[in-house]
Amino acid sequence: MTKPPAITPPFAWLGRYWTPVGLALITGTAAFFRFYQLGSLPPGLDETSARIGVQALQLDTTHGFPALNTANGYSALWVWLQAAAIGLFGHTALSLRLWAAVLGTLAVVATWLWLRDWFSPRIAWVGALTLAVSPWAVTLSRGGLESALPPVLIPLTLWLCGRVMRQPSLIAYAALGAALALNLLSGPIGWIFTLAIVGIAVVKSAKDHNLLKITRARLVGSSILALGLAVLAYLTATSFTNLKSAPHALGLVKTAGAFADNIVKVLLMFNVHGDENYRHNLAGEPLLNAFVGLMLIAGLLVSISRLHRQRYRILLLLAFVMLSPALLAGAGTPNASWAVGAMPFVFAFVGLGTSYMLELWYATFPINSAARATGQAAIILLLALSLLQGYTQYFRAWAGSTAVYVAYNEGTTQMATHLRTDKFNGERFVVVGADQVPVFEYLDHDLANYRLLDTTALAGLPIATASREFYIATSTRDAAVKILKAKFPGGVLHPHYSGFNQIEIYYTYETTK
Repeated sequence: MTKPPAITPPFAWLGRYWTPVGLALITGTAAFFRFYQLGSLPPGLDETSARIGVQALQLDTTHGFPALNTANGYSALWVWLQAAAIGLFGHTALSLRLWAAVLGTLAVVATWLWLRDWFSPRIAWVGALTLAVSPWAVTLSRGGLESALPPVLIPLTLWLCGRVMRQPSLIAYAALGAALALNLLSGPIGWIFTLAIVGIAVVKSAKDHNLLKITRARLVGSSILALGLAVLAYLTATSFTNLKSAPHALGLVKTAGAFADNIVKVLLMFNVHGDENYRHNLAGEPLLNAFVGLMLIAGLLVSISRLHRQRYRILLLLAFVMLSPALLAGAGTPNASWAVGAMPFVFAFVGLGTSYMLELWYATFPINSAARATGQAAIILLLALSLLQGYTQYFRAWAGSTAVYVAYNEGTTQMATHLRTDKFNGERFVVVGADQVPVFEYLDHDLANYRLLDTTALAGLPIATASREFYIATSTRDAAVKILKAKFPGGVLHPHYSGFNQIEIYYTYETTK
């Protein structure tokens, strides 16, 4: 009987250096996708990120403990991280994106470690690479939102769980306790994940008859977790009013019919129709490309067929649990940001599906080395095309969309920049809507040479003889200009244009003495 040829990984000629070189290449690819043009893409600053920045700037007035609210995603950890970045690099839009890019890159490494530990190197390589270049992951890891935390904390915690199960040392338990504590401080997705992990651990320990077994390592890990729980309890107590109104503020579903509708939309967002919000996605495009989406389905089927194995049961259970925030979203469904907790599991299924397809191909050609190599080359080519598609969708299609510039307040950001750099000998006023105020409060935090007004306050502004300059957002243009021409006739209105598509993005109205 002829022995099947050995299956060698790509670039096997690197020998024992293959693993560090391969991981460095994937990590470098992830870093490129997350840091390239980070200062200009996204093109402005969304108000949610700006609100987090404002809260980070105000930490000294809250004794270092931020209030948990919808603006910061109930994530104290994210506010602390943003405060550190702002302290080092100043209150700029780029400062708010640095941590997201760093954590997005580290998420690829954490995913590789977890999948290699739980499954196999091949699954780890595929899962990590597709995560590194996925437009879904790239878009969320280039913003200033707390959604950058789960993709790194979840796989890191799962990898540490595996380490604790095999090598229950004091260091392993301490690291796991710290990871779970960070999850608790990262927001609702982290709360759900921590609760699920603790629940699984309790059930497993009870089955193994060592639930009440007390060791020094367990005590250390539990103490660190308890410390994180104590901090969360304090934050909850000081933010009780905000948390009490959280279901209404988050807009959770209220009827069974709406929940059923959400299930359909969320399940279809990966392969058929995705998020319509340009801060998360491009024009309803599926979150995954055709190849990756098909491998996701294959991976799900493989996992279901292997339910008799514990790791697959846990994988499917956690995937469903972490998809629950997206299923419960009352508006804007499907929401790619709310589904971020399921991201590590999605790419785990992609790795499983791809690996299984290769196994089927090898089984079809057990002794034909040329055919086996062809199958491997086809998968590598499809992964390379996924990389190209990811780059094209984000840096070409998404970056070239006018709607992205609107979603990220290009005009408001340019106004704030102009106010810092352009001098005017007189009084200055900025007339904007309520949603645009946080952008000015963050970017011009230390600037006191103008006043923010809405159109009601503008109508009540006293008439004066001094020269005045009014910055006007496009959203308030018609009402503001009508008021200004009536109160200050003879003033001059100047439109200012986008450097991207040359449309009018804000206006200045200058009066004379």
